Parts: sequence; structure tokens; C-alpha cells
Amino acid sequence: MFENIAEPHDPLYSRKEAARYLTELGLETAPQTLARKFHEGTGPLCTHVADRAMYRKSHLDAYFGTQVSAPRRSSSEPRKPASEQASFR
Repeated sequence: MFENIAEPHDPLYSRKEAARYLTELGLETAPQTLARKFHEGTGPLCTHVADRAMYRKSHLDAYFGTQVSAPRRSSSEPRKPASEQASFR
């Protein structure tokens, strides 16, 4: 009846665990920041298990990717999303 509900390769993290995970990636984040961003609609995708906010690892990784800019040679260059990064040889 409830097949494939939990994806073992895409675990759910509590808000505290999600904040710790993002911080370990280099994006210093507090659980309260994730709560505020959820309310504003500007943070990573969030789901709920009963009344508890939970974050999938894949959604946290995608959110982190949106926060990372492509490398620049100078501060005068505009910041571009990493997804627009040109390949350098």
C-alpha cells in the first residue's frame, strides 16, 4: 500500500539537520533562517511529516547550487549563477 514512500538515497532531514548540512557545505545557515525562508517562500523546498518540517537532501543540494556563483577573476565582474559557468581550459 505505501510502497516507495521513503527514498533511501534521498533522506529527509529535520530543520536542524538541514541547517547543519547546509553549513557543512559552506552556506552558514541556522534553523530559524530556514523557518523564515520557508515562510517567505525563498528557501529550499520543504515538506511536512505530520507537523514537522522536513527537507530532502536533493532539495538542499539544489538550493545550495542556486546560492553558489560561478568563479570570477575580479570583483568588478558581475556575479553569475554557477549553472552559467563557462568551461575554462
